[in-house]
Amino acid sequence: MLVHGAIIPPRAAVEAVDAVVRSIRVPVEPVAEPTGSKGIRGRFGRHRADAEPPPEPPAMLEHVRVEDMQFPITGFGNLTTHDTHRVTESIKAAAADWHPVTLRFAGGTALDFPGDWSVWAKVEGDLDEVFAMARSVPQSVEGLGFFVDRRKFRPMMSVAKVTPATTGPFLEKVVAALDAFRGEEWTAEISLLKETFVGGRPQLVEFERIGPRP
Repeated sequence: MLVHGAIIPPRAAVEAVDAVVRSIRVPVEPVAEPTGSKGIRGRFGRHRADAEPPPEPPAMLEHVRVEDMQFPITGFGNLTTHDTHRVTESIKAAAADWHPVTLRFAGGTALDFPGDWSVWAKVEGDLDEVFAMARSVPQSVEGLGFFVDRRKFRPMMSVAKVTPATTGPFLEKVVAALDAFRGEEWTAEISLLKETFVGGRPQLVEFERIGPRP
């Protein structure tokens, strides 16, 4: 099975961030009334029952599902059940050196690096400790001979992606709302996830959560 490592915030913390992003409404352009109409409908307008519904505003953001919001750490590839157990135990051993990590969502950014199309929620708190925790996850399993994804960990969570309809002013409002937001504190741990398919689409399911040892 395909196995990944990530930090998954509490559901309530993620929902609060999602609500901030969704609070920025897409402006609706006014619909011009037709001119030069003849006859009784032209004089008195359409009956309410015949009125056309207002046009749907363009989708300026493609929102990430709350269930999919996370801080990716690494991918371990396609592992057997035995190797999954070895990886899990190795990370648990590394957790002996971790310090407790307390974070909260605070701030935001967008299009932060070349090729990036995301809107990001940022965090503040024990950043040095969370970087150390994230680095130790791939390091702890390299000695087992596994090829792991060594992507650079970023303490940011993707909450949406821009679309062809996204305008600069709208995106600025979204980032400003995230900049003004300060969420509740939460404790970070490492989640091990297996990739499966639900309803024809890939989904990551947590099977182990590992935190600093007391």
